[in-house]
Amino acid sequence: MVILLDIDGVLVTTPAWRAVELQDDGFMKFNARAANNLGRIIDQTQARIVLTTSHRINYSLGEWQVILQTRGINSPLIAKINDVATLNCMGDRADEIAEWVASRSDGETYVIIDDDLSINRLPEAIKARCVLTKPLIGLDEEAMTKVLDILLTP
Repeated sequence: MVILLDIDGVLVTTPAWRAVELQDDGFMKFNARAANNLGRIIDQTQARIVLTTSHRINYSLGEWQVILQTRGINSPLIAKINDVATLNCMGDRADEIAEWVASRSDGETYVIIDDDLSINRLPEAIKARCVLTKPLIGLDEEAMTKVLDILLTP
C-alpha cells in the first residue's frame, strides 16, 4: 500500500498570514492531530509514503525519514514521486501523480492525500483514490476515515 503525500495543507496547517513554527531540525512543525492521524493510518496499513510535496526536493530520503519519525510518523519506507531536484523542473501536481500511476504496473493499492485542487483534473479512476484536505484543517478524522476506506476496501 502506498500513500502519495503532500505536506502543506495536510500535515502543516498554519495560515498563510502567520509565521510557520519550526522544530529543532529546521523543518515546519506538523499539526499534532494530523500527524497522529497519519501515524494511525500507517499503523493500520503499513503503507509506505511517496512524497508529492514540493518540499521533497530540499531533503534526502534519510532526512525525510528523520523529519517524519521526529513527528511520530513511522513509515516502513519513504520515496519521492520522481527524481526532480529543482522547483522550476517540477510539474503540475496532477500531472506528476498521473505519471506515477501510469508507471505502476504492479496494481499496488494507493491513496493520494493532498489539498491541491489541481487533483480535480485527474482521470476519474485516479481521482476516486484522492482525499482532498482543507488547508487550515489538514488530515482530520473525516479525511483519515476516507483514506482508510480507500486503502482497506478491496
